[in-house]
Amino acid sequence: MPVKFGFQLWPQNTTWPAMREAAQLADRIGIDSVWTWDHFYALSGEQERPNFEAWSILAAFAAVTGRVRLGPMVSGVTYRHPAVIANMVATIDHISGGRAICGIGAAWNQTEHRAYGIDLGTPGQRSRRFAEAAKVIRALLDGDRVTYQGKYYTLKNAVLNTRPAQKRLPIMIGGGGEQKTLRTTARYADMWHGFGPPETMARKLEILRQHCADAGRDPSQIETYGGSWLVVRDTRVEGEAVLAEIAKHHPGMNRPNAFIGSAEDVARHLKRYWDAGIRGYIVGFAYPYDLESMRRLAEDVRPRLEELVGVAA
Repeated sequence: MPVKFGFQLWPQNTTWPAMREAAQLADRIGIDSVWTWDHFYALSGEQERPNFEAWSILAAFAAVTGRVRLGPMVSGVTYRHPAVIANMVATIDHISGGRAICGIGAAWNQTEHRAYGIDLGTPGQRSRRFAEAAKVIRALLDGDRVTYQGKYYTLKNAVLNTRPAQKRLPIMIGGGGEQKTLRTTARYADMWHGFGPPETMARKLEILRQHCADAGRDPSQIETYGGSWLVVRDTRVEGEAVLAEIAKHHPGMNRPNAFIGSAEDVARHLKRYWDAGIRGYIVGFAYPYDLESMRRLAEDVRPRLEELVGVAA
């Protein structure tokens, strides 16, 4: 299978024209997916800073792009009822012509939950609520009529009246909890995203495969993604200058923890993840978006990585 690349465009301290330009560039240069996070406060640096709402931005991306797939990475299920999430992503699927991805997670940000009076709960409660939400979303997206009585959600004879354009709208689950999140992934997801070095990712994937066996699913049905910051430049000095400029636009932000290197360096860095079992890479970008790295990832890194791993584009 070809190597898949996605770009996560940070929605904090930015402008809609800048986000639109980056998304349209990704669309033109053959990137597979564009994502944004689902939060209401800035996540890096000062928290009380402008931060666009994810699903609104995704609907706008859907209207101004033509090929790239679109999703939140990931949408906390605490912020919206799972039936509301299903309706939102189905609508975006129509706007985009069948390119939506339903990215979901258990949620974690204490600041915005406390500020907005949204119950976050303990880690155990979050995991149990997330499993219920994922089950409900999967059933609604698949066209089932849902009657469900859980601890957190109750649905009675519920249907998704706006069916997705896609035959099976994919669910992306983000998170690395080995006993609960990965079990929920094995049951309901089509895509999984996690963070960590290759050794960590390899261990997570082995646990995910065991959960798939327990759930009676073929693990190859779940696309596996890693994620990191990457800066493609020929010298480290150039790369450090890019990161310093980004930090200037995000008060209180530490310099992003990014891998800096030439196209060859980055391709060899990513091959370690491929060897661990990861088949896609979602690269983070904050304003001002590094358009040069975006282009070089598509034009230079990807072909070289595909040579290294022996797959065709």
